Amino acid sequence: MFDTYGLVVKDLARFIMDLYAPDNSLRWKNVIFFSNAVFWIWFHYAIILYCGFKMHFNMKQELKKFSVSNRKLQKQFFHALVVQSLGPTVLLVLPVGTIVIAPLFAPHLNLEFSWQTGWLYSIVGLYPPFDSIAFILIVSEYRKVVKSELEWKYHTDEDFQNNFVSYSILKEHENLILL
Repeated sequence: MFDTYGLVVKDLARFIMDLYAPDNSLRWKNVIFFSNAVFWIWFHYAIILYCGFKMHFNMKQELKKFSVSNRKLQKQFFHALVVQSLGPTVLLVLPVGTIVIAPLFAPHLNLEFSWQTGWLYSIVGLYPPFDSIAFILIVSEYRKVVKSELEWKYHTDEDFQNNFVSYSILKEHENLILL
C-alpha cells in the first residue's frame, strides 16, 4: 500500500474484504461476510423480478379497463419503473461487483490487482440524476412540460420577447398600483 499509494496501512481506517490470507488460506469470517452480502443482493433482485413480473401480468389484465390515453400513460410509468430499476444495477452493482469479485479469482489465475477506484465515485454520482432524467424522457407528459419550459426559457422569437416585455411591464404596473 505504501509503495503504490504512499499510505501506511496501520494509520488507515479500513475493512479488508480479502478472502485469502497471504499464505492463500481462506479467511472464514470474510467468506461468511461476502457470502451473506451476495445472498442479500440476489435476494433483493429476486424480489424485484418477482414483483416486476407480477405487476406486468396484473397490469395486462387491468389496463383493458382503462381508456387508450390512460393505458398509454400507465405503460409509460411501467417502462420508467423498469428503467429506474436498471439504473442501480448498471451504475452501482455492476461496477462495484467487478471490483469485489475479481480478487476472488486472483489466486487461482495468478493475477494481481491494484486498481484506482476513483472512477467508481464518478459513476455512483451519475445515479441520482439518472432516475429523474429517465422518468422525464420516458413519460410523455413530463417530457412535454420540460420541453415547454425549456422553449419558454430559451425562446428567441422577437414577438415572444415583445410579448414577454409587455407582460413584464404590465405586471410591474400592477405591482405599483397595488402599492
